[in-house]
Amino acid sequence: MSDEQPGGSLDRALDVFCASDHVGRVAFDPEDDRLSFAYSPAWRQHPGRFQLTPHIPFDGEVSHVAVRRYIDNLLPEGRALDVVANFTNVQKTNLFGLIRVLGRETAGALCFVPAGQLPEEGMAVRRPVEVAELQQRIDDRTRVPFAVWDGKVRMSVAGYQDKLLVLREGDALFLADGSLSSTHILKPEPLNDNLPCMVANEHFCMQLINRLGQRRLRENWAAEVEILRVPAPVLCVARFDRVRVDANVQRRHVIDGCQALNLPVAAKYERALGNGEDVRHIRDGASFQALSTLRPHMSNAAVGIRQLAVWAITTLLLGNSDAHGKNISFFGQGDTFTVAPFYDLVSVAVYDGQRIDHELAMAFGDEFTLADVKSFALADFCERLGFPRRTFARELRQLCEWVREEAQQQAVAPVYVDAERAFVRTLADYVVGRADLLLAQVAEIPEYKGELF
Repeated sequence: MSDEQPGGSLDRALDVFCASDHVGRVAFDPEDDRLSFAYSPAWRQHPGRFQLTPHIPFDGEVSHVAVRRYIDNLLPEGRALDVVANFTNVQKTNLFGLIRVLGRETAGALCFVPAGQLPEEGMAVRRPVEVAELQQRIDDRTRVPFAVWDGKVRMSVAGYQDKLLVLREGDALFLADGSLSSTHILKPEPLNDNLPCMVANEHFCMQLINRLGQRRLRENWAAEVEILRVPAPVLCVARFDRVRVDANVQRRHVIDGCQALNLPVAAKYERALGNGEDVRHIRDGASFQALSTLRPHMSNAAVGIRQLAVWAITTLLLGNSDAHGKNISFFGQGDTFTVAPFYDLVSVAVYDGQRIDHELAMAFGDEFTLADVKSFALADFCERLGFPRRTFARELRQLCEWVREEAQQQAVAPVYVDAERAFVRTLADYVVGRADLLLAQVAEIPEYKGELF
């Protein structure tokens, strides 16, 4: 490959690969503190090519802001980012340094390696993770961060929660190194005592939405999940950006909502500046209306917008008030994309509202509180998303009717034990109550006159 790259020396450049194909090169200019990116000529002609995001196009100028935001959204957040910074001695503000450390296996298909290297350099290494060791590491999290194994940071996907990327082969778990990729994400119970039974919560919500998907279209709408007991409960989430082909694991290109919208991580909430009286009117973060602008980039806009509407319905049914711009993703192919399976579906509303914020990450109409989302707000939501109100009302009615049956059935699944059983029964009752409230609003949604919006 050519050593030509946009600015800076090779020490400050990373080659970007999809499998063995050279996609392009990221370069860092320390003088201007700017990141740049250029696609390789071979990738521009590749039959399986895709653009990183709609804002990093094949043709035309690539903004350094778009490159920075794309990379920033690949990185962990919060305490997880603190762990990475502490164990690598790379400042949290040093995006180039962080992606250089973590970039070999990020979310999606791309691999970032020092310029001149190849991603497959190194042997395929499977480091077994035994059940007893996993339990010990869960117990030791306050002393040794869960993402650090064998002195190496293992978390290279976005998010706040404790996570571990593993290669799963049958019931065996491995840390994947060299040319191997992970296939699953392990999520233990959070350390926050205000979030009990979170593993059961997320498992219930994901399985419930998959039950609805099977009834509606005979397909799963959410990522596949399983509870492992080591004996502590651990949610095992199958990565939808990984596909097994025979004995190999292939990666799929995905971008999250913030990357698709060219928003920084800080704008994943619609009210990016918070809900204080002086700034609550500022709503320039991720929103349903902003997501509607992705329509021209979707391979099938009608299907894509309907899937976004269904995702919004899951927020309403589950009380998933924290469904923000990084909790929806898209598969990329060529210069278009499709909506990926849902993930991080949890009921926030079942927890104590005095300790856990229940404000909606994205408003329905102008409403940021679930209790205030009535028929007019739902109609307003449809107008902003660009989804026919009558179609939405029909979809909402059907899903609410089905969820009244499926929630109770999921709650008695034998996978839940001890305190989880009472928790998921309470959660099922909450979801059924939400369905009843929404059903009472359905008939009015199509009836409002268009000039009201």
